[in-house]
Amino acid sequence: MLTANEIAAALKRSLDEGRALAIVSGVELDGQTPARIARLLVEEGGALLGGTLGDQALDAVATRQALALMADERQEIAAVRLSDLLVSLDGLVEATDIREHGEARLVFEIARPPLELIICGGGHVGQAVAKAGRLLDFHVTVIDDRAEFASRERLPDPKIQPIAADFVAALRSLKITPASHVVIVTRGHKHDEICLQEVAGSRARYIGMIGSRRRTTTIREHLRQAGVTAEALRRVHAPIGLDIGAQTPEEIALAILAEIVLVRRGGSGQPKSLEGPMARAR
Repeated sequence: MLTANEIAAALKRSLDEGRALAIVSGVELDGQTPARIARLLVEEGGALLGGTLGDQALDAVATRQALALMADERQEIAAVRLSDLLVSLDGLVEATDIREHGEARLVFEIARPPLELIICGGGHVGQAVAKAGRLLDFHVTVIDDRAEFASRERLPDPKIQPIAADFVAALRSLKITPASHVVIVTRGHKHDEICLQEVAGSRARYIGMIGSRRRTTTIREHLRQAGVTAEALRRVHAPIGLDIGAQTPEEIALAILAEIVLVRRGGSGQPKSLEGPMARAR
């Protein structure tokens, strides 16, 4: 059985690393309410950090469900009956191995790290992205090597952290995790390239860079020559944002945040009306 201290330590470690953690509790096993609750800790990515529900096959099924809930990002707690899980897992070895058990009820508690938005560039677009990020409850950091562009005067929201420093030094001072989203919107392509080279191989969930297709292609070739892998470059969203015809800094910020949400939630980016009843009436 896991102790409260062990659960707390695992929770802190996962969140510090920017990974979600699922605490799975067996509140009913083999048709009985246990005297002591068995728990299993599943980290985003599939690592088992401790505990067991008392059965290897049951642990495997619970892990599969925990990963699905963590990826979904819409639920923080869910109670699931084993019989319901077996319907979706029909034919899998794990499901076959635990059909002999009675009904079980599992509670999944999902802890997620705070969403982080790191913006390279404190100009008009960077400021607009920072404000939009706060509306979506991101922890926002704005980096610029010009003190006047990374100041409280321009960024008065106390929940936005300005860093006036060299871009590379500032990025290296931050802990970039799978909860990080990096937006590169500096004042020039040289600074964009420097920032992208620094973060391209990081664990950030999202990396996007502003610029025309021609400019981003040139930067891509420079980074290839500098040794950045093709796999790292494929993760970069450049030109950044969804194509909504954005022109103003605020509209560009909307396009960028919309793409970040799409990456997080797994949307299509297509207008919902394309498949709606009104479309069929045309």
